[in-house]
Amino acid sequence: MGILEKIYDFSPVFFQNIMVSVSGYQRNSNRYGKEYYLHRKFLEEFDNWTLAQKMKFQNKQLINFIKYAYDNSPFYKKIYSNIDIDNIKTIEDFKRLPVVDKEMIRENINEVITIPKSDGIEEHTGGTTGKSLVVLGTVEDSMKRMAMLDHFKARVGFENNKMKRATFNGKHIVPPSQKGKAFWRYNRATKQMIYSSFHLTEENMKYYINSLNKFKPAAIDGFFMSMCDIANYIERHNLQLDFVPIAIFPTSETLTKSGRQLLERVFKCKVYDQYASSEGAPFVTECKYQKLHIELSTGVFEHIEEGNQEILVTSFSTHGTPLIRYKIGDAMDFDTLSQTCKCGVESPIVKSIQGRKLDFLYTADGAKINGGNVANLFKNIPNALVRAQTIQDKKDEIKIFLEVDKNLYKNEYDVLLKNEFLHKFGTNTNIIIEHVDNIPREKSGKFRLIKNNVEVG
Repeated sequence: MGILEKIYDFSPVFFQNIMVSVSGYQRNSNRYGKEYYLHRKFLEEFDNWTLAQKMKFQNKQLINFIKYAYDNSPFYKKIYSNIDIDNIKTIEDFKRLPVVDKEMIRENINEVITIPKSDGIEEHTGGTTGKSLVVLGTVEDSMKRMAMLDHFKARVGFENNKMKRATFNGKHIVPPSQKGKAFWRYNRATKQMIYSSFHLTEENMKYYINSLNKFKPAAIDGFFMSMCDIANYIERHNLQLDFVPIAIFPTSETLTKSGRQLLERVFKCKVYDQYASSEGAPFVTECKYQKLHIELSTGVFEHIEEGNQEILVTSFSTHGTPLIRYKIGDAMDFDTLSQTCKCGVESPIVKSIQGRKLDFLYTADGAKINGGNVANLFKNIPNALVRAQTIQDKKDEIKIFLEVDKNLYKNEYDVLLKNEFLHKFGTNTNIIIEHVDNIPREKSGKFRLIKNNVEVG
């Protein structure tokens, strides 16, 4: 524990709010500067470009970025040593470059990075495999990424820094020794109330809702499952909210159809999905008509191979730690049909963001059931389920842990749920249902619906 964390943990709440705000102002210096405002203006203009103009811009940015990585990163210079970089002129040429993955980047990180550590901004990423990666970003790229994120939100009516927002994340804001029921701290720098995702228990939920009603945020963002936990509690207890947000912006976790419907039903506003990553992947954002658009100004997405929806990413805002044809471990379903979205922005459409490649369960014969389909198996359970998690250690067995509202849950719901799973996975799969008092979150504060521990081999 560092000295600042010790001071924070033993300070009164009002001083903790000051410390959170000071930290917020410090982060703002790396996010909001000249480059941010120039890029915001550019993105507003870019929205009005034709698809052909955007593709031409993307191709030019791609060639420039590859040359930058080759000239400045010893790692890329080495793995491209047998390739004539000057002959990479199109997206098709680009596919001749080798694929890199997280382990390659991690093992060679000192040769991958292009800037001194003292000049960079550290970003940490984990993932379902548990492997961590620390990348360095430039201040200019950080501002461009923030500009893209704020532009996405502005399209649907929310102006970051000008309007209040509530954020559910895994930040350390509640000291272990705290005895009070204030599980949130205020970041004045961005008009942001930060809510802890680690303390969302049945006992504490009412305090969160009271705080939200008092704060009245114009937007809610952060961990998808944490927001679903709040919405689930409100609906189960038929509670009233004293505010209606402009929008909800989930991050970090794969969106499910049932979760989206729950949030929109309870908060009476639309949910807008997005895709990026802490290591700096390009953006996919949802427009006001809830269509997912690839943001061509931010990079290139491609499938690893025909018929495999796992993606490779190349991000133009990773000059500190270049990511080129990077196997990020996520999957997307691209829409191959040419269509014009009603929002007026011309760009390729993504049918669905399927999330982490391990966000699925196996059937006994080895078929994969993705996370969205697994989540749907719980939708017919009456309104008495607090939280659920599925764990698979072998292909012919699935364990289901349930947190339930004991006043509403009935034994026959277990039978209903088991039948739902058997119908999807087949009778050769052993379904084990266990009721628990609490399903723990990951160290990051995120909640995982699926934990797939089956070894591939």
